[in-house]
Amino acid sequence: MSGLYLVSTPIGNLQDITLRAIETFKIADLVFAEDTRVTKKLFSHLGIKKKIHLLNEQNEEKVTEKILTELFNEKTVALVSDAGTPLISDPGFRLVKKARAHSFDVIPIPGCCAAIAALTASGMATNRFYFHGFLPKAESEKLKELEQLSTRQETMIFYESVHRLQATIKTMSQVFGEGRKGVVCKEITKLHEHFIGDTLAKIEAFISDNPTKIRGEFVLIIDGVKHQKGSIDFVQVDKILMELLSEMSIKRAVKICRIITGYSRNDIYNRALEIKPH
Repeated sequence: MSGLYLVSTPIGNLQDITLRAIETFKIADLVFAEDTRVTKKLFSHLGIKKKIHLLNEQNEEKVTEKILTELFNEKTVALVSDAGTPLISDPGFRLVKKARAHSFDVIPIPGCCAAIAALTASGMATNRFYFHGFLPKAESEKLKELEQLSTRQETMIFYESVHRLQATIKTMSQVFGEGRKGVVCKEITKLHEHFIGDTLAKIEAFISDNPTKIRGEFVLIIDGVKHQKGSIDFVQVDKILMELLSEMSIKRAVKICRIITGYSRNDIYNRALEIKPH
């Protein structure tokens, strides 16, 4: 069937390729990849001889128009990333958005995803989670984003490169606290797969003590903030309420403060009554 196929590929162990992925590669008229060299190695392993075209962040807008033309001509197009599931911290969003806008079939071929693999093996809560991907490179922007995430109650998932891992863990310790639970998942499904630490402090210590072992690709699983019943940071609540109460009704201020902090509505409302200027 013609359409755009989003084909998940192994994230390290080539045996994780699915039968549907192999079949899709065989029937595809065109295959587009984020890095043609990586996909060529996979095709060589599978015994598939087919030309691979490039689609990355730099040329996605231009290549998207070419792919749409092929879809108009009822061609079967497969999209893959370097590893894992396309579009997850990888290019392809513009293409999928336009393909769907033109009512073309977009067919996911499920498979590996580093974020989900790391989450399920981390020991962190899996019932609710938030995927953030890569943080900004600039330290000031990274700090700002982490501060915005500091009150999230869901398990959080980040990607990070080897060169920035230590600095990112240090900043997370400053913002979230050294005792915040977390696991660094290294080289998932590969030969040197390793799960590091159970708190940010232990992760930071391991990195400092084992610099030669910090290689490869990393997924960071960080626990959400946990509010103990009856334990409220009134300094935080007061700061938020004072800012909001000068601009809006007490009802709306309480609602926003509850969303930000996760504390109970009654506790916040009673505090708002205490500090609201008369």
